[in-house]
Amino acid sequence: MTRPEPIPRETLERIVQGAYVPCLVREKDGWHARWRTADGVRDAALDAFVRRAALTPSTQDAETRRFDTLADAWIAALRSRTGLVKGDEAELAAFARELEEWNGAARVDVAARAALVFTLSAAEGRPFTLSIPVPKGRAALHALGQAAFVFAPLKGLRRAPADPGLLATELTVPEAEAFARTGAEDLREAGYRVAGLPEKGAVAGEVELSDAPAEPAPADGKRAPGPVEATLVVRVAGERVDAEDVRFLLDQKSNFVFFRNRWIEVDRDLLRQALKALEKHAARRLTTAEALGFAFGVGSLGGLSLEAAHAHGWLRGLVNELRADGWEGLKPVQTPGFAGTLADYQARGVAWMKFLTDHGFGALLADDMGLGKTVQAIGWHLATHRAGEAPLLVVAPLSVVANWRREWSAFAPGVSVYTHLGEARARGKKFALRVDAAEVVLTSYPLLLRDWQLWRTRTWSGLVLDEAQTVKNPATQLARAVRALSAARRVMLTGTPVENSALDIWSLEDFLNPGFLGSRRAFDEQFAKPLARNSYAPAGARLRRALEPFVLRRLKTDPAIARALGPKREIKEYCTLSDAQRREYEDAFELFRSGAREKGDIFALLTALKLICDGENKIARTLDLLETIFAEGESALVFTQYVKVARRIVAAIEDRFGGRVPFLHGGLDAARRQREIAAFEAPGPRAFVLSLRAGGFGLNLVKATHVIHFDRWWNPAVENQATDRAHRIGQTKTVFVHTLITEGTLEERIDRLLEEKRQVAGALVTGGESFLKSLSAEETEALVRL
Repeated sequence: MTRPEPIPRETLERIVQGAYVPCLVREKDGWHARWRTADGVRDAALDAFVRRAALTPSTQDAETRRFDTLADAWIAALRSRTGLVKGDEAELAAFARELEEWNGAARVDVAARAALVFTLSAAEGRPFTLSIPVPKGRAALHALGQAAFVFAPLKGLRRAPADPGLLATELTVPEAEAFARTGAEDLREAGYRVAGLPEKGAVAGEVELSDAPAEPAPADGKRAPGPVEATLVVRVAGERVDAEDVRFLLDQKSNFVFFRNRWIEVDRDLLRQALKALEKHAARRLTTAEALGFAFGVGSLGGLSLEAAHAHGWLRGLVNELRADGWEGLKPVQTPGFAGTLADYQARGVAWMKFLTDHGFGALLADDMGLGKTVQAIGWHLATHRAGEAPLLVVAPLSVVANWRREWSAFAPGVSVYTHLGEARARGKKFALRVDAAEVVLTSYPLLLRDWQLWRTRTWSGLVLDEAQTVKNPATQLARAVRALSAARRVMLTGTPVENSALDIWSLEDFLNPGFLGSRRAFDEQFAKPLARNSYAPAGARLRRALEPFVLRRLKTDPAIARALGPKREIKEYCTLSDAQRREYEDAFELFRSGAREKGDIFALLTALKLICDGENKIARTLDLLETIFAEGESALVFTQYVKVARRIVAAIEDRFGGRVPFLHGGLDAARRQREIAAFEAPGPRAFVLSLRAGGFGLNLVKATHVIHFDRWWNPAVENQATDRAHRIGQTKTVFVHTLITEGTLEERIDRLLEEKRQVAGALVTGGESFLKSLSAEETEALVRL
C-alpha cells in the first residue's frame, strides 16, 4: 500500500477553514472536475485530499458511466478517482465558464475588505444610518457586494443626497439592534471594519453607608452603633441616574437609547431591576451586620447586583479593622484561671473570638478536627467573662458533653460548671438554683429541646454551640429553639462548616450575625447556585473574602500546625466479592431494575448493596491488618456505619485474638460510653470498633495509630471526622488510614465520588446523599452495576 504524500500546512489550513471550491478545467487528456482554493489557486494536494474523502463506490469510476446531464456527470466526477468528465467540447467549455463566474463570488480579497469601514450613526429624533465611503476599483466594489451577504440591509446602500461621496442606507430600530448585536461582529469576522456602535450602557449599583442621624458612636469604640444609613446609587453608562431617568430610558421601548447627548445600548431587564431597587431601597436603615454585608461585597437589593459600597464614619474604621490581612497581628489576650499552655495558633484563635464578640459579632471557629476548638472556647470564655455576669451556655451533642466537662475540669478548674444531663438532672426551682450558682452550664441538643421551658426564659452571657452543623437547617425545631436563646455573645464550633452546600454557611452566619449574608433567597441566587454548578466560580472567591473576618479555619496541613501533628498516610485496601456475594449483589440489582421504582428505592438498594459488600472477605482483610498492627504493639480504630456489621466485626476479632473488644455505638448511655473508651485506653494493643455516627466526633483517641474504614459514607467530611479521632493534637506518631473498598462495585464508584466531593469542599471551606434523588435510571445503574 502506497503511503500518501505529506500535505502542506497551508493546504491543511484551507481545508479546515473550508476555503475551497469545485471547478472544471481543461487538461492534456480532457476536461476534469477539480477542487481548488477559494481564491482561484490550483492545489494538487488539496484536490487529492478532498477527492479521497468524497470518494464512494458508486462514483469512483464515474467516467465509465452515462449521466442524464452534464451537471450530473461533473458532480460525480468530483468524487471519482480521476475526475475525468466526457462530453461535447463546446458544452464543456461553456459549463466551465459558468462555473468560473459562479466561483468568482467566493474569492476573498482581504485587503479590499479591510479598506471598507461601515459606520452606524444617528441623531436624536432621526433614524439610524449605516454608511460607507464610495468604493473605488473593481476589487472594492466586489468586496462591497459580498458584504451584503453578511448583513442583508447593506443591499439598500445608495448615494447619500447630502454627501455624494458616501453610500448610505437608513435602518429601522430592529435592524440597528441586529447590527449592534450580531451584524457588526459578523462583518468584522469576514474582514471588514465597523465604527459608530453605541457604547454599552452598563447598569451598576453602589451603596453609600454612613452614620444614621442621632446615633453617636460608643465611648469605648467597641460595640458598633446602629443602625446605618444606606443610600443606593445607580449608574447607567457611568452616569448617576434617579428613578425618573430610568423610567425615561424604559419608555423608549428599545435597547438603543439616546441618553445625555449620546447613543447607548442598555439591558432593559437590568433597568427594570434598577428601577425596582430605586423605588423600594433608595434610602434605608441597616443593622451593623447588614451594612458590613454590603461593605464586604455580599449584599444585594432585589435583583440588582452591587459593584461597590462606600463606608463612612465609624463604620469605615470598623471595616478597615475587620479587613486587616489575617489575624496574625492580634496580640495574645489574658485568660485568667487557664491551667495549661495554648499553642500559638490557639492563642490567636482566642484573641480573634474575643475581638469579634467585643465588637458585637458572632464568631465561627472552623478549625480542622483535632486542633483544639474546645480548649480555645474555654480560653475565650476566661478572657471575656466578667464577675456578676450571667452564665455561659454550652450546647453539644450528647456524645461529647462528658468530654466538655473533663476539659473544663482540666483547663479551667476554678470555673463552676453545671452539667444538665441524665434522668437526675435538675428541674423547676432546682434548675434555677443550679444555673444561678454556676459560671458555665453544659447540656445536649436533645435536652435543650426536651426541657425548652427551662431554657426559654433565661438570659446568658454567652452561647457556644459545638458541632454547630447540627443546627444548620433553620427550619428544624432544634434550630428554631437555638435561635430563640438570649445570649450577648455567640460562638459556633465546627470542623465542617459546609457539608452539603454553601447554604450551610449562610445558616450558621445568619445565627451568628443576622443579616450579614442577606436573605436566604438572595444568597441562594448569588452564591449557592453558582457554586453548585461550578465550585470554582468567581462567587466563591467573593464569598470567601467576605467571610474571612468572621470564619477562622486552620488546617492540619498548615505549616505552623503540621509541626505539632504526626503525619498521616492514607492507604486503599481493595477486596473482592465471593461468588455467593456476587450472585446476591446481582440479584439485588436486577430486582431493583425490574420493579416499580418509588421514592426511597435507590437508598434501599444502596444500603442492600453496601451490606453485601461488607462480607467475609472484608472481615478477613481486617483481621489480617490487625494481626500485623498488634504484632507491632499498636492499636486501631475500626469504623462502620452499620451496627449489625460492627457486631460481626467484634465477634470475629474476639474469636481470632481472644479477649473483649470495646464497641461504641449510639445505643449506649454516657456511662457505658466512658467504660468502652476506658477499656480501649487500657495498656496493650487494642482494637476499638465504633459506629461511624456515634464515634465519629468529639473523642480523643490518640492511642490509635491506625484507622480502618470498613465501609464508605457518602460524606467525606464524616469520614474525616472519624479519622481525626486519632490524627489530632497529642498524636506523635504516623497515623495510617486504611480504607476498605470492594473492587468493581458501587464502593469503588463511591470512592471516586468522594474524591470529587473533597475537591468541591476545599474550594469553599462537603455533601450528603441528597444528590442521589436527582440521578437518572442510567446514572443509577452506572453507579451500582458490577
